[in-house]
Amino acid sequence: MSARNESNPKGEIVNSQLGKIKVDSEGSPVAGSRMDTSKAYSGVPGLLKKVINENDKAAWAKIVEKVDYIYSNLDYSLGGLDRETGFASQVKSQIRAGKKLLFKPNLVGPVAIDAGTHCEGLGASICTEWPLIAALMRWFHDRLDINYYQMALGEASTSALLMTVSFRLASGKDITTEALFEGRSEDFYGGWGFFFVRRYLSERHPSSHEDDPMKGYEDSVAGKFFPPGRSGDQLMVYDLNKLDEDLSRGRTVEVPDGANYKEITLHKVIVGGDPGDSEDLKDYPGCILINVPKLKIHAQDLITNATKNLGIGLYPTQAPCETGDGETKWKYACPSRSVPSYKGELPHMPWIVKMDDKTNLPVKDENGEYITTKTAGMPGTQADVIRAVQNQNVFMVHVSDGIDMINICHNPDGRAVRIPEGYVWASLDCVALDLLCARYCFKTVSMREALKLKEENGWPTEFVHHVPVARVDGTNIATEEGLDSPLFRYNLYRYAEARGVGQQKYYVVGWDALTETPMVSLKGHLGRIEDDKFLELMTKTMYYNPSCMLWDMQKTLLSYAEAHDKLTGSSLLKEFMDGFDENNDGIIDYDENGRKGFWTPGFRILNHSYDIMLTEKYGQLRGVFYSIADFGLKPSRKGWNSQGHDFMQEYALVMIATQAFDMSRSEEGGEDPFIPGMKWGKGMWPSWQLATYIQLTNGIYGSQSPDSINFQSLYGTAFQYADKTRNGGAYTGSTDQLTSNPSSIKNYLQAVSDGADPLNFTLYVPAGYGKLKAHRIPNVEETDDPRKVFTAHFGSGVEVW
Repeated sequence: MSARNESNPKGEIVNSQLGKIKVDSEGSPVAGSRMDTSKAYSGVPGLLKKVINENDKAAWAKIVEKVDYIYSNLDYSLGGLDRETGFASQVKSQIRAGKKLLFKPNLVGPVAIDAGTHCEGLGASICTEWPLIAALMRWFHDRLDINYYQMALGEASTSALLMTVSFRLASGKDITTEALFEGRSEDFYGGWGFFFVRRYLSERHPSSHEDDPMKGYEDSVAGKFFPPGRSGDQLMVYDLNKLDEDLSRGRTVEVPDGANYKEITLHKVIVGGDPGDSEDLKDYPGCILINVPKLKIHAQDLITNATKNLGIGLYPTQAPCETGDGETKWKYACPSRSVPSYKGELPHMPWIVKMDDKTNLPVKDENGEYITTKTAGMPGTQADVIRAVQNQNVFMVHVSDGIDMINICHNPDGRAVRIPEGYVWASLDCVALDLLCARYCFKTVSMREALKLKEENGWPTEFVHHVPVARVDGTNIATEEGLDSPLFRYNLYRYAEARGVGQQKYYVVGWDALTETPMVSLKGHLGRIEDDKFLELMTKTMYYNPSCMLWDMQKTLLSYAEAHDKLTGSSLLKEFMDGFDENNDGIIDYDENGRKGFWTPGFRILNHSYDIMLTEKYGQLRGVFYSIADFGLKPSRKGWNSQGHDFMQEYALVMIATQAFDMSRSEEGGEDPFIPGMKWGKGMWPSWQLATYIQLTNGIYGSQSPDSINFQSLYGTAFQYADKTRNGGAYTGSTDQLTSNPSSIKNYLQAVSDGADPLNFTLYVPAGYGKLKAHRIPNVEETDDPRKVFTAHFGSGVEVW
């Protein structure tokens, strides 16, 4: 390390906007490096495709160069943290005692490598990047003299088993979840990429060392399990979900002051063996947990980072529980079958609704009200498992992958947006680390100005960012710039501190490789020092997740509701407040998600849709139809389903308002057909009626034009199914559920218009939704019958979706 990296300006007096002042030096240290993103893992997926498909040595050399660059900068993160805490000596001491160094990435959708093309997979951007894991493992090996066989990689990925089954069906090969993490199994490539971590480490491994990072690969792809104490000289990969294959792999541990759980069952690779069983302790000596999250904006919470990568990511999906009826049921995941996916049994919101396992719908009492229980919600779920692990004396180091931060979406559906920020942060305190990262994401106002505004407005924090705000402008709703912060209404960090998970107070040490200046914090604000001046480091991105829009961008959505009320006499603001503001303080915080527990049935329905996709001949079609109809549409109004469910009614407000926000940002737009003189797009917001119409037609058709009806819609899936099963695939060009002519719907509509017989199916929709651009769509019938709306009937009603 260079001399400049050894210098530590913490506590120094610097010139700042607030005058001469000391930089932070109290609290939990958070050490970081800021890299040139173009030299880090940017471009690796394209290079890796050349390596796999063409054995391109130059492409591999470029990947190695990029990993080397990350490795060289880790001294500023981990080296800086060691100087502040001395953690390296604790790690080495525990390694000598027999514990394993367990790297736990975030692999929520572990398909960084597409199995068909070997291009960048849909999960690449949202997973911890394998080049960072490669650099981290090398750092611990080279700097701390830890052998690779003293390390392991483990993950309890939500979707690993689901994706493995999908790969098996597509390839005909026996792909294990461990092989999915490896990214290679014999001649099959697809998954995350740990095989390439091994390859890099092998090439950067001193010839004098006897440990071999490639050892363990063959057993890994074969799905062979060796307890850490019996793994010998192998670098093993562990699927931390798999407790059902051998119950002895799990151990139920106490949760100190548990909120949602008094005890939790976890893999013994994490928590170690039974303290009263010496043989079990030999097999499971415990771990030093290297928590390596990917910094993302979350759909049900604020961010995914160090806390959530443990707080949700350690719970095993395949932890069976006793039901007494012989059926498979999981403690933390659903559905109750052999292939669980979402950890939907974990409280993701305070109000949890009782479920009917057979219908995947909520249960009502004799008065027609949902039977609900109030929990500690997402904060309790996360704090419980972290405290349980801490209580087992598991030493943890948190290293956050923020080289590319992820905006808009945290799921593997192609919507995630990489934001090149360049940071890798390391800390022993997940709360301090996450608060720093959250403050960075939601701050675009300088410290001096923000502190002044905080005092003037009585804000709880000065970490605010610029957001769009709606206002009435004549007959329109226009957009102007305002200020807001999700931290005004986010309680996790205070709650976690009170539970003993960590503390909110922190100070920063680190190095900015872009300017070759040290990084520090001043009153919690991130910055760097140049010529004795504190210069703030701020993002230029407006971070948010559309699925969490009401909480992330509350001022934006509620200003639209208020403006719409003033302009039209609607009562949207009252509807939002009545639906979500439980304590009537005028603020909807992240723990106020409505009283109907909509995520409980939501996860069940989404899980069942995956079950349909994996088990039925045309499941890829019916599963999509089911998820759209039964989660997004039917339960948003009592009259749209025969059971009178409305558990999505309040959240539907959020989806419609988010649709309106998207329409206001459109560069096209036009006249609003519902309110005379109103325009939308280019900063103008639509009427609530138009936003509702667009949002609903998107679900039905995936488009606003008959020329571009989407396959992934109610009409698109029903059309494909009817053509493939009752028309020999004449329009789609195939009876294979995964193969359809992109122009087939357009060709079909034209054929029917020219006099061809329509296919034998009927899609039922509410009144007013049977046309697109005044064109009646064939096979669509409008109805007010709650038994029929959003259902599809095939063969004159012989089969009903």
